[in-house]
Amino acid sequence: MVHRVGLQLILILCILVSAVAAENIEITASVDKQTAYIGDPIEYTVTITYDSTLDLTPPAVGMNLGQFDVQDYKVRDEEKLDGGRRRQQLWFDIRTFTTGDYIIPPLPIEYMTPDSTKQVIASDPIQITIKSVLAEGTPKDSLVILTLKKQADIEGDWPLWFKLTIAGAGLLIFAIFIWWWARRNARKEVEFFDPRPSWEIAFADLAMLKNNDLISKGELKQFYFELTEIIRRYLGKKFEFESIDLTTSEIDEYFESIDFDREFQRELNSFLQRADLVKFAKYVPPAEQPDEDWQKAYELIDKSKDMSVLKPAAVAESVYMPSISSSSEIDDEWKYAPPGYKELMASRQGAPDVSASNDEEDGQ
Repeated sequence: MVHRVGLQLILILCILVSAVAAENIEITASVDKQTAYIGDPIEYTVTITYDSTLDLTPPAVGMNLGQFDVQDYKVRDEEKLDGGRRRQQLWFDIRTFTTGDYIIPPLPIEYMTPDSTKQVIASDPIQITIKSVLAEGTPKDSLVILTLKKQADIEGDWPLWFKLTIAGAGLLIFAIFIWWWARRNARKEVEFFDPRPSWEIAFADLAMLKNNDLISKGELKQFYFELTEIIRRYLGKKFEFESIDLTTSEIDEYFESIDFDREFQRELNSFLQRADLVKFAKYVPPAEQPDEDWQKAYELIDKSKDMSVLKPAAVAESVYMPSISSSSEIDDEWKYAPPGYKELMASRQGAPDVSASNDEEDGQ
């Protein structure tokens, strides 16, 4: 009885509010369903049509919709109508989790007139019936929560050909992956080839090193590291040997083993040893020494840019010698050999002295 009286009072209040509403604004409310079940989403839409001279204030996000929970809320884009009027829609996703008859209460909308007077208009209340998912008349005492059933076992046997096909496809995919992985790891990065002469590259690197101004910054160790790297790269490219990973003594041993300008070798070795003191022995050179060493590096490159190294030819480990049993066979085997070659080969292989044999035959 009290519940019905409350509904009637709300309806009367809505009628009164609507009666005092201005003619230039109106509000309607609707739902997508009048009857729903517990937890069902209900779309509640409020449409406001008003004159463009009015300033509409949307409701707050946490507005009260009675027993209903607001799950989502959107203000749709404003529409322009004919005659200077506009339309605004408010959309709500609401739901409740108890059964019974409920009222969505009037939704008040505040607006301001051209004379800066605040007014309020409200939507009509809407009645919603929420039902239980259980059949009507089911006594609560009869409700029993059942345990989960055992999961069903799906029996079936795939044919042998299907299993073999799947296994073969898996092996093929695995083999393709291994091939791709090995190919990717074996792929070597293309190294940049600089076509400039080695001395030109070294001079450009020296200029860049000087522009870095490491000396004035006090970074002497870094300066000498970069300076000696320039010299090492130049030597390796110019004289075609792996100079980057060699120590100063190993570089000196390399030039000692070949026919090379000894004066240049001594200057180079002295320069590298002096740089090693700064790089590895924490030696602090005099203030003028770094600039002098940079100039020395320039002179070493300039002095050696026209030098060349004649590497000794590799000595053959074995030399072919024909089998020799008599002087007549010697002549047959070596008749196409260059002059003096058969005597040289005979002396190396310990063969009989061919020339002596020939002299004996001539004496007879």
